[in-house]
Amino acid sequence: MIIPLDHRVKLVLSEAGFMYCNCVYIDDDIKAIIDTGADVKSLSAINPDKTDMVLYTHHHYDHTRGHRFFTGAQTYIHAEDSHALGNHDEFMYYNSIDRWEELMPGIDYRQAALQLGLDSNEEPVIDIYDVLRDGQVLDFGHTKVEVLHTPGHSAGHCCFWFPEQEFLFTGDICLTQAGPWYGEVMASPDDMLQSIDRLIDLNPPRVCSCHINEVNTEPVAAMQEFKQRIIKRDERIYNFLKKKPADIHEIAEQHLIYRLHPTSFVLFWEKLMVIKHLQRLEKMGRVKSLGDGLFMAV
Repeated sequence: MIIPLDHRVKLVLSEAGFMYCNCVYIDDDIKAIIDTGADVKSLSAINPDKTDMVLYTHHHYDHTRGHRFFTGAQTYIHAEDSHALGNHDEFMYYNSIDRWEELMPGIDYRQAALQLGLDSNEEPVIDIYDVLRDGQVLDFGHTKVEVLHTPGHSAGHCCFWFPEQEFLFTGDICLTQAGPWYGEVMASPDDMLQSIDRLIDLNPPRVCSCHINEVNTEPVAAMQEFKQRIIKRDERIYNFLKKKPADIHEIAEQHLIYRLHPTSFVLFWEKLMVIKHLQRLEKMGRVKSLGDGLFMAV
């Protein structure tokens, strides 16, 4: 589905599930798209083979899966995320899949990936033409876009500010009911908090993210509530550990981040994010490791 923001900037809204994403198409002298994760029907509507530039908010598969359709485009991503698209081993490391056997004993990764809609034959290996830089202003002819490096979801995650349109594309600072997400090796809830504060300070009038199919015209309140969820997760984990010591697996079983674990991957992501919160709480002096994988509140 294509939704115009003006006659040159258009939202490409995905009509598929959460393993796809919304994109922004710039139909200007230089034609560009931000992310390529929309469903095939939506991407086809903007003539991907005639697009000059692909800009990525970050490296995750649901944002890059349509890259193969943009055959003539030069590809840009922040340097911190560029290695994740280099080869299979880098893909596995940057997505923390190399920890699957440790965190998901007895669960077959390939079957779990297929259940999620991740075809291992499509794991992206993408040639990067150049890297994006914080504060960089991209000029497409009549449309200018500023790159905002907003780490947290990944190390190289970026948002894109359209000053003339007064529009901010927040990528996977997604503002969904399930977020925030920081379930990979380079992700950081601390960085996420700082990135959200930066966007709040920008005070954008209009916002769209990669996983909500609407433009939010009261985004500051939504971002403030989104930020507080990280703090609330800290408190839920801390309060559970006040009752008794527990390991990562037992903490994850309490559904302190996700209310449901409909797939093995959701449980996997919960465990990865529990680890991030335990690290935060240890730095605060509120939790300590007892060894043998157990943690307790101090």
